[in-house]
Amino acid sequence: MRGRIIAATPMICIIIYLCFGFIGKLWHPSWVVFFLIPLMPLILGTRNIKHFYPLVCIVIYLIIGFAFKWWHPGWIIFLTIPVFYTLFPNRIIKRIE
Repeated sequence: MRGRIIAATPMICIIIYLCFGFIGKLWHPSWVVFFLIPLMPLILGTRNIKHFYPLVCIVIYLIIGFAFKWWHPGWIIFLTIPVFYTLFPNRIIKRIE
């Protein structure tokens, strides 16, 4: 059941974002719902290391943005997510579980 909820989270976030945007004209503040995508496995209690790296990237991005106002060059941190999963596909994930 947890896996289905985690898999449906991106679609649910898109629907919520569009509803807030079209109905309430709240495009800017409603982008925060997209943080639920990497947070949902942690909220549901999944203890899998593969879900932590995107969360770490989000935290680093927010720290760089708020502390140094480097929002533009900070987004490059998100490009490391596919690189991480390419370099460490399943070895680390299976070892920790």
